[in-house]
Amino acid sequence: MADATAAEREQGKSIEPTVINLRTQLVKTGRSRELLAEGEHMTFRIHCYAPGIGEHGLHAHLDEEHIFIVLDGCARFSGINGPLPPMTKNQGIALPKGCFYEFANAGDTPLVMIRFGAGAEKVLHGRRLTPDGKPIAGRSADKALSEPTFIDGAFFE
Repeated sequence: MADATAAEREQGKSIEPTVINLRTQLVKTGRSRELLAEGEHMTFRIHCYAPGIGEHGLHAHLDEEHIFIVLDGCARFSGINGPLPPMTKNQGIALPKGCFYEFANAGDTPLVMIRFGAGAEKVLHGRRLTPDGKPIAGRSADKALSEPTFIDGAFFE
């Protein structure tokens, strides 16, 4: 989706809608993240995680709020006070800025979720912190876990 700036809107330029397709290829290892749409203040993605894979290590985003919705599979989120109940199809979680969380695929099949992120500005690589206040430098530390191996011919649709 083209990002329409405030200047473009003020000039009366046509802003077109984007049709979103939630079809994604399933993974047998690692994770996939596909940007489906973006705007001036938000991103919308579909993610797929192999069993046991997720965002490990409690962290909070300082510049963005998130909503995750499970489309298929089972997600196990934890907050600063411990594990939350498992989430399955059509269940989700809202994470305000500064809310500490982590999650993983708690099932034995691929976990498919949509993720909506919003902030004062669109955030593609925002600031993250651990519960003890240490910054987290990007996603490179868990790159080995994140490289997906796709299941041939298998899709969430």
